[in-house]
Amino acid sequence: MEEKVSKGPRSRIGGASIAWITLYGALCGVTGLVPIFPYVGGGGYVPLTTPFCAIAPLLLGPWGGVAAAAVGGVIGMFIAPAAYPLQIVDVFLNAVLPALFVALMVQGDRLWKVTVPLFIVIGIVGWLVPFYVPGEAAGFGKVPEPLYFIMAALYWVPSTIIAATPLGTRLIPQWVRSKNRTQRYGGVFLAIVAAMFVWWLPWTRPYWYLFNFSAELGVATHIAYSWWVPALSAITAVITIPIVEALERSGLPKIEGAIW
Repeated sequence: MEEKVSKGPRSRIGGASIAWITLYGALCGVTGLVPIFPYVGGGGYVPLTTPFCAIAPLLLGPWGGVAAAAVGGVIGMFIAPAAYPLQIVDVFLNAVLPALFVALMVQGDRLWKVTVPLFIVIGIVGWLVPFYVPGEAAGFGKVPEPLYFIMAALYWVPSTIIAATPLGTRLIPQWVRSKNRTQRYGGVFLAIVAAMFVWWLPWTRPYWYLFNFSAELGVATHIAYSWWVPALSAITAVITIPIVEALERSGLPKIEGAIW
């Protein structure tokens, strides 16, 4: 049977129809009401929106997925203010960035020359801000080294290695689209966990800066999320594959760039 692929009219973004983007964006927005992890230090929570946005590029293609995540973030900002204490900034942090980083990982064979430098820059900035830049001049304490560097490196060095090697440039893009269920689970998990570890750095630093985190709290936060990110990624992968398989059986026109 000839495969139907949904492409280009003006009512589409990257192959995904405006209707699909709006519908999925609304789902992401509503899930902002569901907390999945409290902010270390208090003041809010990580919403279910975040993993739903992470899988958006897998279902809607890279451009459609990022657009749906942005729609969901804007909706969530209004209906779940506790999940978006920084308002429009959190639309970018909670929703757009997870979708963008996953999109980069599953398009690694094409975009790794962008992904690898981006991850390196995010990693270095995440290590420096706020305890070195602006550092003591802004009242931030001194972090223990080399412990702090090693802990910060956990969130970007493995992901950068994955993105720079054949695992990220060739195998993950193949596995996420494989008909072999084991390969697909592995590919989706690796894409999501690599993306979410890097995402954690820009997601946390604005809060650390604005709320003047102590050095001790910064270290504790690294520890608290070191198990949470891979656990969340594994659960997200388990949820994603049945959705992808259902879409494959649905007979709907395939969206260009999606993995189904």
